[in-house]
Amino acid sequence: MGSGYFHARVIRLAGVLAGLLVSVWANANVWYTSPSVLPKRYAQLSLGSQPLDDAWYVHDETGNQYIAEVDAIHHLGLMLQFPRKNGVIEYGFEGGAHVGYNSDRRLFIRLGSESSVLDIDSSLWTGDVSVGTFLSIKPQPWLRFFYAAGPSLYWGKISGDDDNQNDDGFVIDTRSNNGYIGLNIYQRLGMEFTFSNGLSLGASVRHINASLDFGPNGRVDINEPHYSVILGSQF
Repeated sequence: MGSGYFHARVIRLAGVLAGLLVSVWANANVWYTSPSVLPKRYAQLSLGSQPLDDAWYVHDETGNQYIAEVDAIHHLGLMLQFPRKNGVIEYGFEGGAHVGYNSDRRLFIRLGSESSVLDIDSSLWTGDVSVGTFLSIKPQPWLRFFYAAGPSLYWGKISGDDDNQNDDGFVIDTRSNNGYIGLNIYQRLGMEFTFSNGLSLGASVRHINASLDFGPNGRVDINEPHYSVILGSQF
């Protein structure tokens, strides 16, 4: 597929997400201009990792496909939640973004019943922007459980410097600077403890079934749970 097709797909998916954002903020304006006092909203900074065991499918110079073992992608994210009103049960919109990174991988390539080790000096970046709805329950003022789901526009980029060859003569071409973008559904489940000053500490698990296709430079399947520690605040 040519670059024109890729750019057309990017523009189309970006348009879909832009439409969703416009709808969210249009509804938010109706909600938040009528009350005299705005409900407390939640900001969550997340730091975590996502395992990628057997997730990178790479090719040698003849086009044969092999599975590379990669440990994890490390993520940093920011999510905002806008409840309709505060109470024991809350619901509303949430949105935010995540970015992930992994580099300098030592790959264990399985070649049938044999195995081979190959060092690949490359970098993998991922990111996504999501808009969804959430529902939360506060059995105590200091304890909150929440669930959220919605569409997510995800992106990945892989880059490398040179060909890599092991002692057995297998060559993996990582000379690349390829990007990929797609659209899927995310889900997020978490809990947080809130202190008297409004700050909170918690944990969450997030899932999105994403596949990053970099053509001859490999494919990365991102479908494992993403675990994070949450540092939160109310505003």
